[in-house]
Amino acid sequence: MRVTFTRVHEKGYAVSAEGSGIDPLKMQPAPGFDARLPHDVAHFIVENELGITGGIFGQLAAGGTANTFFSDEAKNRRKSKRRGKNMMQANRDDALFSEHAVWAVQSRWEKHDIIPDTKIPQADLERIARKFEDFAAEWSKLAVGGSVTLEWKPRQGK
Repeated sequence: MRVTFTRVHEKGYAVSAEGSGIDPLKMQPAPGFDARLPHDVAHFIVENELGITGGIFGQLAAGGTANTFFSDEAKNRRKSKRRGKNMMQANRDDALFSEHAVWAVQSRWEKHDIIPDTKIPQADLERIARKFEDFAAEWSKLAVGGSVTLEWKPRQGK
């Protein structure tokens, strides 16, 4: 699955996903804009690096909507929405872990005063923080209308 993050205006972005076996999906507007690292990018990187198959992007890759994405091409929107809601409920623990992991890595990356405890290995935290920095360097240079596409690593899981 390919996920594209597009700067739609100075303080806003959109997310789209496409790939084999899924309807093209989008979320616009997307929440949590940051000039260096929008919130959904942090989720993508964390979930991709830690193999969180039930987080937002694992759900999208499995044909869900994570209750926030929609498709103009879905044959049955009601069925798609119900499937997304069911998938979200079934993967609640992964979704919560994803939020924790984003907070744990981002607070270290941004060097906040409050750093949450986590069981995520230090090497993983450091690797993900480097991925944040790499993305931030590219994203911060984008003009309105520019985008960055990332590839989701397929995994076995829930």
